[in-house]
Amino acid sequence: MYFEPTNRHLLVLPLETAKEEKPVIILPEDYKRPQSAYVSCDVLGMAADCKLKVQVGDTVVVERRMVQEIKAGGETNYLVLENYVYGRLQDE
Repeated sequence: MYFEPTNRHLLVLPLETAKEEKPVIILPEDYKRPQSAYVSCDVLGMAADCKLKVQVGDTVVVERRMVQEIKAGGETNYLVLENYVYGRLQDE
């Protein structure tokens, strides 16, 4: 099932780059390292009224707290409003 974004939203897939490191000190089991305020995401779809110059397949940088997790139809989808896209990553 495809979730079609509307109202200036982008359907994205957050790219988490978790590094497995051995701790040098003992930490509580539920401890999590502080995360960056920003996350890179692959663009999976866009609302028809988006004005951003990005395409499906591009990688964008967005504000992490503005990524909305939507569970519908047995799937988890991630949406972000186009205003919270800071830029597009390009290979040189």
